[in-house]
Amino acid sequence: MNADADHQRGGTWALPDVSLVVRGPELDPDEVTRKLTLQPTGTRPPGPSRWGRPGDVDGEWRLQCDERSTRVFSEQLDTVLTAVEPHSGAVSELLASGLSVTLTIRGYVGDDSRIALTAEQLRRVARLGVPLTLAPSTSER
Repeated sequence: MNADADHQRGGTWALPDVSLVVRGPELDPDEVTRKLTLQPTGTRPPGPSRWGRPGDVDGEWRLQCDERSTRVFSEQLDTVLTAVEPHSGAVSELLASGLSVTLTIRGYVGDDSRIALTAEQLRRVARLGVPLTLAPSTSER
């Protein structure tokens, strides 16, 4: 079996990225930035998007850590959580205002791929009070 096949079976997710994502039809990206006092890595105002799913008109504010910073998943997760944890009160306010706030983990997967989170990482996510969303991609890279 070659190395590519080994990676496809039972390996970890390839090219993971971790993001705090704030979404909503009435989202004002500048207001989210002011509330969180964090600079986003990307924003999109509400309305149709040529890159989004058909019918998706939600605005989006994103704080992302991906392979440009580090390819190590645990370091990506720590980077995002460390940035956001001091602003957990503002995160709660965003949730209370009706916006969707998630911690999203994306990556490429093959058969039996897995991503490991430690108990401490799960505690940190739980304390933040936002859903953890796993978004694996099975497409070829």
